[in-house]
Amino acid sequence: MTGSRYWHGIGIALATLTLAAPAAGQNARRPTLLQKWDVLAAPQVDLWYHALAIIEFDDREDFPLYNPEYVSRVWDAKQELGIYPTRLDSLAGELRKAFSKDPAFQQFHFLPLYFPKATLEQMMQSLKAIAKKRIKQEGILTDETRRGIQIVSGTFQKGGQRKLLAKFVDALENEWDVFYRDYWEQNFASDSGYYTRIQQRWTDEVAPAIEPFLTKQRLQGGRIFISPAVGPEGRLFQGNVFRRTESAVAVWWPQWDDLDASLFSAVRELCFSVVDDAIVTAGIRASEKASSNAAVRCGAMLLAQDDPEGFVEYRRSFLRAVGVEAEGPQLASAFEDAYEVDESLLEALRRHVQPAPPRTTARAERSGRATERTDIGRALGASPRRRPSTEAKPARTGWTVKAEPQTDLWFHALAVIAADEPGPLGLYSADYALKIREIKQARGVYPTMLDSLAGTLRKQIAKADVQNLHFVPLWFPEVKPDRLFEVLNAIADGNTRGATFSRSDVRVGVFQVGQSMSRNHRLLRQLVRAIEDEWNVFYRDYWEKQRADRGAHNAEIQTMWDSVMVPKLGEFLKRRRLSAGLIMPSPGLGPEGRIIDIDNFDPADQIVSIQVPPTTTRADATVFAFLKELCFLIINERVVGPPTGDDLLYEDLRRRTAVRCGALILEFYAPTLTPRYRRVFLDAVGAEESATQAAFERVYMLDPKVYQRLRQVIRGG
Repeated sequence: MTGSRYWHGIGIALATLTLAAPAAGQNARRPTLLQKWDVLAAPQVDLWYHALAIIEFDDREDFPLYNPEYVSRVWDAKQELGIYPTRLDSLAGELRKAFSKDPAFQQFHFLPLYFPKATLEQMMQSLKAIAKKRIKQEGILTDETRRGIQIVSGTFQKGGQRKLLAKFVDALENEWDVFYRDYWEQNFASDSGYYTRIQQRWTDEVAPAIEPFLTKQRLQGGRIFISPAVGPEGRLFQGNVFRRTESAVAVWWPQWDDLDASLFSAVRELCFSVVDDAIVTAGIRASEKASSNAAVRCGAMLLAQDDPEGFVEYRRSFLRAVGVEAEGPQLASAFEDAYEVDESLLEALRRHVQPAPPRTTARAERSGRATERTDIGRALGASPRRRPSTEAKPARTGWTVKAEPQTDLWFHALAVIAADEPGPLGLYSADYALKIREIKQARGVYPTMLDSLAGTLRKQIAKADVQNLHFVPLWFPEVKPDRLFEVLNAIADGNTRGATFSRSDVRVGVFQVGQSMSRNHRLLRQLVRAIEDEWNVFYRDYWEKQRADRGAHNAEIQTMWDSVMVPKLGEFLKRRRLSAGLIMPSPGLGPEGRIIDIDNFDPADQIVSIQVPPTTTRADATVFAFLKELCFLIINERVVGPPTGDDLLYEDLRRRTAVRCGALILEFYAPTLTPRYRRVFLDAVGAEESATQAAFERVYMLDPKVYQRLRQVIRGG
């Protein structure tokens, strides 16, 4: 059996923006459901960026990451108090030099956004636990810290990196105690009126103006942190395509206290969610400055669609940010000169910021999906002239994509419980539970028994540490929910000796689940009881209503696999005995899937469960996740070596190796697909520079010896 896999999406980018007041007498737009964005100050965010500004960890000139005026003000305040230099000031040069030498520390520019709901104490404790490799100790992994721990622990693997992280956190805690706590409370925490005004402007004016874009990009909510140390270049932590309401943005508080500067900065930051896609569409190589300029121009496009007044003020604000003043007829030309962008990239941006077309009839939906399939093929290098016609179906492999109610139900339940685990990539879709709660509330069935027991079950699952729990439905691919309940209840009762439990459809599953849950019968019984109730009071009806759309999604996956991937990889997979099996996409899963191989000598017994794409345009992410899952059946001790004493680090090594394995397979057998694969997996962990090979190799770093062994195994296959 193959262990749990983690692939937790998070797209990151750098950025800034500004927004305008409504014209006199203009009616405020009606707030919509998407405006779940909170504008606030947070000590963990402000302290972190304060420290990076002090040590001058910034190599940008045009749009600095940190506010130079802020550093001067802090220096004056410390001098006046007679406490300069603090420990942080004394270590500034040493830390700046060390951070600049290791590209992994570029993640520091985003780190507090990975803990948007944590307290300062929680974030500091989490970082110290990561540095000491003690993230499993009680009280560390909480709902507020889990996502941040997953990302940071997956990046800082080396002992020297963790030691430097510990040194920096120690300096931060000292800085908080001797200076920043009082300074922050007096100057920023108490100025709630500034944040309140920005919140009102966002809710009444800005969010409604760009609502179609936010909906299309699945950016319906999150937190906007106004942070005084941040420069005009802000930060966006988007999450993956499954995350709709937990994005985080950090933007500046300029010295002139300009509401528009902070708001427009947020609009520009959100535009980074499409900049990389537009660059790929345009087919160009873009520098960091070109990407930054593209985000500025994107924000202007968004406001031009529905907020003419804001459009004018937006351009004026961004000109002011680079020291340019222009009015009237000169405003447009000055803005375009200051933020020059290649015309092909501008055209690609226009296509990406346009609102998604309305979905109408079933026939219209099918027509749209056919168009999207063509676009996917073109993006991945497939020639339109070779696209299968409606009369001639593509050659099928032995892999069949199929929706199964017992699989969806089980992963639905664990996603509601949020039975996740440490690691850079989460097991379940991050916003799934929220989406389901809203549906249940609309139907008047919230909370169900599962909802009521979610907290208790989450703690029990974490304490029991039962890996096989995340694979249960894969061991029973042929049974339906009622039969699954019968079998699992029998396992929990220790009564599986009857003939009904030795039949071929459940025999292997009874053995596997029985062995792994032998010491956790009470947990299994309570979990099955809650899931059975969930099926009866809510999920049965919900699943039936989703079947048609699910079938269309699965058809997208099947088509892409059969028509794009199989012609290129079929012979390789056949040699590796990976040419057939069952694929069960499931909505509750994140991009990190599950795979089991019941019989090593049977090429048709692999069973895989992977994410369901939120839109048909992301079938490629699902297919690439599937390819990566297959890699777990290729990786063995010959590649990664024998297990080490640290289970978390060893599993993380296997995950990174699997991601690199998928890229290598494509490099050898389908090189035109490799850039898109790298980008999908960089987006998954929120890495910047998501079109570059260097970023991919840095994020999914492997020891050169491990990498060479992996190459040999794949090439030999």
